[in-house]
Amino acid sequence: MDTVTIEAFLAVIRHGSLTEAANSLFISQSTLSGRLAELEREVGMILIDRGRGMRTLTLTDQGKEFLVIAKRWEDLVQDTKRIQSQTQSIMLSIGAVDTIHTYVLPSLYQALRKYGKDLNVRLKTHNSTELYLQVDRGEIDVAFTLLDLPMRNIIVRKFYSEPRVVLRREMPLRNTSEFIDAESLDLESEIFFEGDPAWHTWYQRWKDKNGYPSLQVDTAQLLVSLLNKDGAWAIVPQCIAQKMVAMGPFAYYRLVDPPPERICYKIQAKYPKSSSIEGINILNKCLDSLFNKDEN
Repeated sequence: MDTVTIEAFLAVIRHGSLTEAANSLFISQSTLSGRLAELEREVGMILIDRGRGMRTLTLTDQGKEFLVIAKRWEDLVQDTKRIQSQTQSIMLSIGAVDTIHTYVLPSLYQALRKYGKDLNVRLKTHNSTELYLQVDRGEIDVAFTLLDLPMRNIIVRKFYSEPRVVLRREMPLRNTSEFIDAESLDLESEIFFEGDPAWHTWYQRWKDKNGYPSLQVDTAQLLVSLLNKDGAWAIVPQCIAQKMVAMGPFAYYRLVDPPPERICYKIQAKYPKSSSIEGINILNKCLDSLFNKDEN
């Protein structure tokens, strides 16, 4: 199994026919068929159903599973080429959950851009658990996650915490420093925004018999698009609320019985790759300058 045969397999999947796939690779159809046959011999599986009378090629069950491996192989090849073309640059890979990337760290990324071509930064968005796995595998150098998971080879430090507040679309606007009475909230206008286990535990106790609302979302971008009617509300991390108040007809309030604060953790490998150390040092310097917080 090599890059040439993997490339042939993926081309067939993307184009749906041998003819179009061969044209995209600038090879003959017979050459392409030979590469596919070689790949199937090497992996010991039939990957593509070539039954007569079929207008389009389809994957076998084993082919569907192998497709995941093939795409991973392609990603690794692309990463290798990127490293080869940027041997003079410092490499740094940063992962984070969506809301941290979008609402907390933009100032960090702007600071890193000042290093220009000397620092090559890759940003990846994943859920908290996947971030731990990728840091552990060495695929991400530093990540910002919402879970504190004990893993032997990963260093976990608290990065920051923030309150959760009630964000509501309304006109006219009110004083956002005031508290809001939970009884005044229209349950029919609520949108639930996903969070960590501590948040769910608090929410279940707070709502008691009312339970979760019918509309639940897990990304801030989707939440914002759904808060489009006056009175619509959600309990969100304060970083999202502050951004929304600055952009549109929104206000946010504190609850008398507040939810647990959302905690963000900075994680990295206990023994980072030697090629990553310089980039991590630059990152830490920028973090100290921008956020001025102790990691404890």
